[in-house]
Amino acid sequence: MLRSITILVAMFIIALGNAPAEVAVGAQWELKALGVTDEQKLAEVRKLADRRPVTLAVVGLDGISRRRLGSRLDGLARLRYCLAPDYPDCDPRTNTHDTAAVGVILDLTRALGIRVKLLSYQSEPPYAQVAEAFAKAARRADIVVTFLSFWGDVAPIVDSLRRAEDTLFISPYVQVGNRPTGTCPQGYAAKPWGGGIGHFVTAAPLARRGQGRLLKPLNRGAQVDSEIINFIAPSYYASGPGGTCPAAEVTVAVAAYIYAASADKPDPEVVVKLLRETARIDRDALTSVPEFGDKEIERLAADIQRLINPSPGKLRKLDAPGVINLYEVYRRIAAQAGT
Repeated sequence: MLRSITILVAMFIIALGNAPAEVAVGAQWELKALGVTDEQKLAEVRKLADRRPVTLAVVGLDGISRRRLGSRLDGLARLRYCLAPDYPDCDPRTNTHDTAAVGVILDLTRALGIRVKLLSYQSEPPYAQVAEAFAKAARRADIVVTFLSFWGDVAPIVDSLRRAEDTLFISPYVQVGNRPTGTCPQGYAAKPWGGGIGHFVTAAPLARRGQGRLLKPLNRGAQVDSEIINFIAPSYYASGPGGTCPAAEVTVAVAAYIYAASADKPDPEVVVKLLRETARIDRDALTSVPEFGDKEIERLAADIQRLINPSPGKLRKLDAPGVINLYEVYRRIAAQAGT
């Protein structure tokens, strides 16, 4: 009898952990712009989200605060500290940049019902040490994300990313000022023509307050500007077209869904291919949020054309010619599984 009660309690706890969570305001906006425009579609998408847990690693400088994440670390998400200068006392106890970024990711993954194992790797230069942190994270994670741009002799980091072929790496688009993007790892991300590291991608935002405008990256020739925007992600929190970190947060959550929902665990480049093939200008999705109407969508379409069809002598600066679309990702996965 006691054993039966114990089993029932355990089943209740598991069910509670996987029950639909209240969707945060920012996640509500982002899900709509990602094509999950109503409760029925959210219920459809959630049906496939529990096939497997997803291991997500963050490589950064300031760490992630368990205390600050609070209730986001519930039955669906767990945090483990793997590397820090003051290990094992790793909680910075402040709302670091990485803590805030992870909060956005977890708001989306919780809304979708994805089980997340979150790993924190807190590393500092020299770059050989940072490269080792990426290598360690890649050995354990499906997805590794960094919100940092490292500049200078980044060959050790690039080599570490290139070798970790079984892991998907995601970063914000980082090009700033006049520094050659070949001197930061993001300059080696995947290119639509097949160059770069195929399992490493960057993202830039379609910002809620951007009126449909996209980032206008510099375009100074291949010797200087090797970085490309792989994906455009709708972001509730981006301060404008130039605030790129929130775009990576949303992209990580959608990539995590692909890992969680696919019938078989996909290779990283399969994930990238699916994100690329399902990206689009979804008028119904975008107009489901109040900030987007015909004028904003026309502006978005013009910016996309400018980035994928640049003027003569300029480099293409955008990979996927559209906005990441989670509902189309779901439809593709469901069709492949015959569900």
